Amino acid sequence: MSVAVKPTADPKAVAVVDELVRRARAATAVFAGADQARVDEAVTALAWSLYNPAHAKELAELAVADTGLGNVPDKIIKKQRKTFGTLRDLLRVKTVGIVEEDKARGIVKYAKPVGVVCAITPSTNPGATPVNKAMMALKGRNAIVIAASPAGIKTTQRTVDYMRAELKKVGLPEDLVQILPPPASKDMTQALMEAADLVVATGSQDNVRRAYSSGTPAIGVGTGNVPVIIDETADLDEAAQKICASKIFDNATSCSSENSVVILDAVYDRAIAALERAGAHRHRPVHGDSRRGDRECRDPRRGVVSRLARARSRWIRGYLRPRAMVGPRILSAGVLRDHRALARRVFHRLPGAPDRAHAARRR
Repeated sequence: MSVAVKPTADPKAVAVVDELVRRARAATAVFAGADQARVDEAVTALAWSLYNPAHAKELAELAVADTGLGNVPDKIIKKQRKTFGTLRDLLRVKTVGIVEEDKARGIVKYAKPVGVVCAITPSTNPGATPVNKAMMALKGRNAIVIAASPAGIKTTQRTVDYMRAELKKVGLPEDLVQILPPPASKDMTQALMEAADLVVATGSQDNVRRAYSSGTPAIGVGTGNVPVIIDETADLDEAAQKICASKIFDNATSCSSENSVVILDAVYDRAIAALERAGAHRHRPVHGDSRRGDRECRDPRRGVVSRLARARSRWIRGYLRPRAMVGPRILSAGVLRDHRALARRVFHRLPGAPDRAHAARRR
């Protein structure tokens, strides 16, 4: 397969991308013959690169310093839980050899690698998103080259360094995971999208549109943060607690945080009361200026809310007091304990197993 990219970008950017793609294809040539156990070992190694408590904490702190978004405690939870959840799901799937057989029709499906995946990642999640995308790519015996958001490039670069180190430990080519070198540019990202075999874009609508128009098959995830509808069938207190827990998690930077709440008239007053019991504050505009009220909205636990959370405040109409976190914090701790017990059984298979098991247990 040709490595050269289409001459639609800056020649210097094309040259950089050419070399990255060449190395990625060389790595996939080595990885192509891996059996399912070897593939799962690679995916597990990538998961550990972020689940490792020391790495999760370091990258959470770096992400907040790098982007100014979110908060460290929630980012640690996000990195460990989301990554381990992805690992759990991936380990249940067969991706090598025969993956499906319809004997009645005489149809047999074999899994085949796509090749080189271009992954565009957002500033709101510069650690977990690259790792989770890399896990999915390698599960199909592909290589991945990450185009990081300029705002989160330091965090993503460090994340990629950890992934490559874990691949080396298990005897696999480090070039299965690479990143566009800084300074990131649109020309370089464009060149990578055109050279890759698949583009997976997470971020702004502009990034998603560019991916879809690159001429390469693409999967895009743009604007998230869906509205939530509360109707007569809802358990109002339970709904309020879940909305509140979601909305304050990582200062509302997650794409799973609610964009707005739509309440039907029949339960409006009771739903508002339930939200207030959960700790929400309904913030009204000041002196007829809706934007001024939004800027003054605060989360008492952490001071002024993040830029992104502040921008969304006019839609969600409130942030939570500390007491609202008691329930979710207890729940999260219990879930994490379950994850750690399973993590000890999963990660012990990797080189340096005693250290990994001890770290997972200690965290």
